[in-house]
Amino acid sequence: MFGQKDLRELAAIRTETPILSVYLNVDPTEHTTEEYKLSLRQMLKDVEGHASTEDIEAVKRFFDHEYDWSGRGVVIFSNQSEGFWRNYSLALPVASGVTVARKPYIWPLAALMDTYGSYAVALIDRQKVRLFLYELGELRDGLEYEGQDVRKLKKGRGSSGGAERRGGAPISGRREEEVAQRNIREAAKTTEQFFRRTSPKQLIIAGAEPTVTHFRKALPKALQDKVIGVINLNMNAPESEVRERSLELLREVELEREKKLVDTVFTEAAKGRNGVIRLADTLGAAHEGRIQTLIIDRDYHRSGYQCRNCSYITDQPLEICPFCGGEFVEISDAAEALVTKVIEDGGEVEVIDHYPKIKEFGVGALLRY
Repeated sequence: MFGQKDLRELAAIRTETPILSVYLNVDPTEHTTEEYKLSLRQMLKDVEGHASTEDIEAVKRFFDHEYDWSGRGVVIFSNQSEGFWRNYSLALPVASGVTVARKPYIWPLAALMDTYGSYAVALIDRQKVRLFLYELGELRDGLEYEGQDVRKLKKGRGSSGGAERRGGAPISGRREEEVAQRNIREAAKTTEQFFRRTSPKQLIIAGAEPTVTHFRKALPKALQDKVIGVINLNMNAPESEVRERSLELLREVELEREKKLVDTVFTEAAKGRNGVIRLADTLGAAHEGRIQTLIIDRDYHRSGYQCRNCSYITDQPLEICPFCGGEFVEISDAAEALVTKVIEDGGEVEVIDHYPKIKEFGVGALLRY
């Protein structure tokens, strides 16, 4: 199980020689095992000459002889020459890709932790609440609270089913509502206790209106601020449905975050402030160490040139480096070299799918200054 402790450990890793970082989507609902193996072989072939042969072979051995293909995503970090190896099987799919740098390429994992790392679902009705704690798509904890039965009083002897106060609601109806509201208040208290014990970052409320609204209002302000969305769900829904529906909502929230990020980059670039777009300007900002967050289209690749001496990257066919006078060598993918540069400088990398703006220009960045 991957967690924050693992992420902190990976963030502290630095090596003298490059680390091969491999992300492979192995979701069995999308493709077969053989198709995923073929995709892996192609990705590893693309980094031949950049990653060490020992690291490439170690990754191949892992998938051929050790991995049981039980997860939906796999992440591997390998530097055989310095004795570094980590592999993680995830319950969530990941975007497949390979990176070579002197630091593990952890931003996709960090993004997964931010979005799916630790969240709770409160499934509520007028009598009961079911609480679920998820971490990266896996159920880690749970709790149920069931209050007093909420049902209409039968008419008849000893019952006030037909009695009403002047201008008021039936007595039985008021009693039912009082019981329901008391149950909801207790459910909110139980949820607060669950949060204190498990410390999730976000809360999703599931159920039907108007109970969901009443429950949300009954929560303490601190928990109300953690609510990121609501899903309509039956109280008797199986846990697997709770998990899948909550993951769908979280993905929608993440897509909206990515859209805002892309829009911010383009707005800042248009105003000539802390944003750049297009490869040439982004490479220039990377050379100056100014990139805070790089955004790059998943399918973007461009050849370029890199100085043998100072590693300056450009998309222009220069012979002599303007910074150190070193000799340039042509590289097959300047975009990949750009990602490596940003990672090694401590910047973040966001790989973006399905946004026409970034697909048109390929890359862009938010700048530190």
